[in-house]
Amino acid sequence: MKEKLIKTMELKNGMTLNFYDASRPLSGDRWLISLIVRMEIPVVEALINDEGKSMDGVDEIKKVLGEKVLFEQKRDRIFVEESEKQTVFEEVYNSFIDSVLGYLSNKAFPKRYMLKKYREKVEQESWYH
Repeated sequence: MKEKLIKTMELKNGMTLNFYDASRPLSGDRWLISLIVRMEIPVVEALINDEGKSMDGVDEIKKVLGEKVLFEQKRDRIFVEESEKQTVFEEVYNSFIDSVLGYLSNKAFPKRYMLKKYREKVEQESWYH
């Protein structure tokens, strides 16, 4: 089964969170239950400070990361009975909402995540040069 967009959620920090069901049959009546959560973070928007001014280094960060950074998290449960797949999917979804939504909604999250990805990419590229 391909990924199917099941929900879009606007967060308090202005970002949009997309929820996908990527569940698929495994063997017999057993399923892999898979929730994928994605958020595109525009680099410039993440770097605008409280006064609406852009931070220094935006061009360098865009050069390394591009226009957007993708946040993605996947939650799986394996060997779920077909009769239980909807219930288990809802449990996985609710667990994600309960444990991570507040963190992703934080005003500082987009900037922190984008800067983390920038540092990782710069460090990774330094290994090759």
